Amino acid sequence: MLPTKESLTVEFKSERQRPQTDDEIVDNVVAMANTEGGTLYLGVEDDGMVTGVCDRHRNVNGLAAFIFNKTVPQLSVRVTLLSESGKPVVGIEVGSSQQIVSTSQGKTLQRRLKADGAPEVVPMFPAQFISRLSQQRSYDYSAQPAPGSTLSDLDPAARDRLRESIRTANAGSSLLAVDDEDFDRALELVVDGPGGPQPSVAGLLVIGTERALKRSVPSASAVFQVMKGTSPKVNTDPFFLPLVDMLPRIGALMEPWNPDHEVMSGLVHVNLPDFDHQAFREVAVNAFCHRDYARMGSVRFLVDDDGLTISNPGGFIEGLSENNLLTAQPRSRNPQLASILKTAGYVERTGRGVDKIYAGSLASGGAFPDYSQSTASEVVLFLRRVVPDEAFVVMIANEEARRGAPLSVWSLIVLSLLREHRRLSVAQMREFSRVESRRLVGAVESLVESGLVEACGSGVARDYMLSARVYKRDDKLPAYARQKGLDGRRENLVTEFALNNGGAATTSDVMKLLDLSYISAYRLMKRLEGEGVFRHEGSGPSSRYALV
Repeated sequence: MLPTKESLTVEFKSERQRPQTDDEIVDNVVAMANTEGGTLYLGVEDDGMVTGVCDRHRNVNGLAAFIFNKTVPQLSVRVTLLSESGKPVVGIEVGSSQQIVSTSQGKTLQRRLKADGAPEVVPMFPAQFISRLSQQRSYDYSAQPAPGSTLSDLDPAARDRLRESIRTANAGSSLLAVDDEDFDRALELVVDGPGGPQPSVAGLLVIGTERALKRSVPSASAVFQVMKGTSPKVNTDPFFLPLVDMLPRIGALMEPWNPDHEVMSGLVHVNLPDFDHQAFREVAVNAFCHRDYARMGSVRFLVDDDGLTISNPGGFIEGLSENNLLTAQPRSRNPQLASILKTAGYVERTGRGVDKIYAGSLASGGAFPDYSQSTASEVVLFLRRVVPDEAFVVMIANEEARRGAPLSVWSLIVLSLLREHRRLSVAQMREFSRVESRRLVGAVESLVESGLVEACGSGVARDYMLSARVYKRDDKLPAYARQKGLDGRRENLVTEFALNNGGAATTSDVMKLLDLSYISAYRLMKRLEGEGVFRHEGSGPSSRYALV
């Protein structure tokens, strides 16, 4: 079966429209190679109707050779003859190219989504080449000589502040002992240009003068906005500063709009802001470090009644998405800029700054960082404003004091999910968090051993919940009893129903009896089957569970 139309439009991977000419086929192949690759189907109409491919295009070897000869650099594609609804369809699998591809006629094309979600083929202009290559990590724009720049564009005072940051992060760094010229060369703040030494793009971004940034890197700006209801309280014009000054400036703008909340319980006494300071710092650094400087637009900070939104031009680089941010290998669109910021202590040395964003958001009982509004041209992060949950904060603080170390981000994810949803299986945790199961299993087992989490049931029906110790600390033992006693009451109700129903019950019966979803009712019956209370009989419509 061919993929559904929804998957094609949402994932932007394949095309159902049937090109009418050989040139259209090549145009679509080139556009796919210059974006994310995918599969082009010949013999399928716009509405999904299969009409069959023409005889001329059924020669798969000849079609592959034709595409190879009509593309520059030459593309090797995989062409397959398929059968759909009894009619021939040709699938052309196109990989994402690590180079910019054109047709032999000189057309450079790309694919994008229209407003209605349908893909279209449009020109790719030379100014967009840098963005595309940077997204693939095959070109580091930040390491290039800054256009029209001279050595006088580097601000000596900003350099001193960079040195101080390095001293704070690593007092023993050999960079602190060298003169300015060697310092600039060692960090590649200065590189060889067409006319001799000149600042790199990264050099200007980190310690360049405001005037030089506006001239040579006009995209290096930021905007800070605050909205109360529909009324703007702060709305800056785009402003330019070197990053050694930009990051403190953003922090100062944010401070009045990030109030603290005092939490006191026993030996725990902390002041927690609406948005964790360390998480905010990492968010700000990431926005400037990983943005696309070849694309015009400012890094935007918006504070409103709901929370904080940070957006920066340039989508996720290839291989990263909102679904794998926590587990993918750290990657940067601007490796040289990231290296400088890491040396100066702005960037987390392991490259796992996103862990701190999640940990900072969750440790006070907040919501998961939300990247769902991100697009191919922009990364958007939303942090919801949540008043810290005092009981949750105290639980985390006490456990970290007992361990003598911070809880892992995986443990915080598990505890946050159980706090919100009460009882979950590992599969459900995986669904809610998009974290791979092995990470969650390791965290759950550690939390069970520490006594913060309890397991309920066994086998496929195994669930987890916060322990009696946690509920007792929060004076919520009745809630714990309700959660813990749920299994026994459900078992008795299902058994009683089966006794009055000829000795058997179906999953549908259990759904209606206990007001459960299908998956919850299924897991309950599977657990009772595993415990020897019921045995499964039949299949399909006649499937049922009989009392043993």
